[in-house]
Amino acid sequence: MAEPYLLCPKSWRRSTLEPDGESILRVDSGGTPSTSVDEYWDGDLPWLTPKEITSLQDGLFVSRTERSITQLGLESSSAKLLPPGTVMLTKRAPVGAVAVNAVPMATNQGFLNFRCGPALRPLYLAYWLRANRPYLDKVANGSTYPELYQSDLFEFELAVPPLSVQDRIIEVLSALQFAALLGLPLEQSVTRPEAMVALQEQNRRLSSIRDALLPLLLSGALDVSKKS
Repeated sequence: MAEPYLLCPKSWRRSTLEPDGESILRVDSGGTPSTSVDEYWDGDLPWLTPKEITSLQDGLFVSRTERSITQLGLESSSAKLLPPGTVMLTKRAPVGAVAVNAVPMATNQGFLNFRCGPALRPLYLAYWLRANRPYLDKVANGSTYPELYQSDLFEFELAVPPLSVQDRIIEVLSALQFAALLGLPLEQSVTRPEAMVALQEQNRRLSSIRDALLPLLLSGALDVSKKS
């Protein structure tokens, strides 16, 4: 097992990204139907590519895609229809972007898609992957371009707290996320340059606080197991 990037408290369950029936149920890649067959495209099944989630610096959920495929296109390729709540990680171009689907969705082969088990919340895993982005970049390899492989990912040590703690961590991060994004629509009502500068600086500080707290929460260094 690879040396963990984040610490794992003794009271938390140690796991990996390999399917075990508890944290991870299964891991799938994706596929692309033949682009020369019109009957495979413009259906009602969303089909995601890595470039569509590279701009998800703040949000995690995705429900719409640029292209869609038909059931025939799904069956003709290695693409799989993923249930809502699947954690979708880009394995190349770029490495380490992550999203969670809000509706049934397929992806191309640029993803590794994790279906969480009863012991792991999808949002917790998504945040954990974001916090481990430096680790993902380090283990990515390839002769042409960096790429993540299942065998490398399965060596990662995943710190899995009880579900109640996972929920608290998600609550804290979601609250910080909401506060950071709240300033975006407020910018539209600002009429003075100095007020705009102050608002943007506040948004940057909130985003910095969120990013600083992320590894602390996911390593147990900041205990949120009990509400005050």
